[in-house]
Amino acid sequence: MYFVSLMSRSPLEISEPASVVTRGGAEPRSRIEPTESNGELVRRARGGDRWAEEALYHRHVRAVTRAAMRLLARRDEAEDIVQEAFVSALNGLAQLRDEEAFEWWLMRITIRLVHRRFRRRRLLRALGLDRGEDDATLARQIDPGAGPEVRVALSEVDRLLDALPARCRIAWVLRHVEGHELRDVAAACGCSLATAKRLVARAEFAISEHVALEPNGERRE
Repeated sequence: MYFVSLMSRSPLEISEPASVVTRGGAEPRSRIEPTESNGELVRRARGGDRWAEEALYHRHVRAVTRAAMRLLARRDEAEDIVQEAFVSALNGLAQLRDEEAFEWWLMRITIRLVHRRFRRRRLLRALGLDRGEDDATLARQIDPGAGPEVRVALSEVDRLLDALPARCRIAWVLRHVEGHELRDVAAACGCSLATAKRLVARAEFAISEHVALEPNGERRE
């Protein structure tokens, strides 16, 4: 059995997309004011403030990009998801009831788009038409200084995740790779806490047959 720790590692360094999603208008300011809350930015964006849209994008694009890349394991698809998620979120701000919950509302939109990609991928595979390359797997995103045993273990994790239902895969990655609390996994997946626990547990069981993951980086006896 392989042993590897995921949650003890620092977040992977993933560059932000070069383009910034806005809905037109004047050139936004280049600096984000750290005192602005999500709620205030959302309220300003609703009023047509293009800088507020840009600020929301820059504040959350890194987390959305990282999550999409780790979930889909394909850079081109992840980049498409990031653009789609922000366009959908910025165009749908009127539907957001709690302005301060923008972060998890955006992540929920991202997860919904990821599910759509997985459905499309399954269809293409069934037809023998899936030509996409898994160029952003966990094994490929690992720290270059990691040992060969870690790379082998993560390659096995990638294989096992690919065989899981999308809901389990997404919940497990959010919990054990992104490091989110279960309540936040539930919020992002749009399910109850109990359902989130079941999805993560199902994935944990499937993976634990082959790879032992330790949150503190210590080998299990």
